[in-house]
Amino acid sequence: RTAEPVDVRVHDVADANKHVVEDYFSRMAAGDPTAADLLADHVSWWVPQSSSMAGTHEGKPAVLAMMAKGVGAYASDVPFEIDVERLVAEDDWVCAQVEIRAAARDGTPYRNHYHFAMRVCDGRLVEVREYVDTAYVRDTLGI
Repeated sequence: RTAEPVDVRVHDVADANKHVVEDYFSRMAAGDPTAADLLADHVSWWVPQSSSMAGTHEGKPAVLAMMAKGVGAYASDVPFEIDVERLVAEDDWVCAQVEIRAAARDGTPYRNHYHFAMRVCDGRLVEVREYVDTAYVRDTLGI
């Protein structure tokens, strides 16, 4: 039995979507406000129910408001580091294993592991599901 030919276009799409996700996290780590340009206007961002920011945030304004609440919990004088440890992509979905290192406003060191399932369409993030240790976020960042 012969193997089916691999559709190179599928791999190209998955690779292109991985680059969008890498670019997004790179911009976020740099504090680059153009990271928001990589969000579709109709983006949907889900946060676990145990978080103070729980629920599905629909549309770019709602997602940016949720993010602003989170960013305000970090110390502004300590570098915000994002290490993308692994990316796995299939079709329009990219899963990212990420470590974030920073400090809380009171200077407490923060180091947490995240998993993001991100759907990309036309070079923009259209759907994100964020998985994180919410108890650690609450206890360290107060949110």
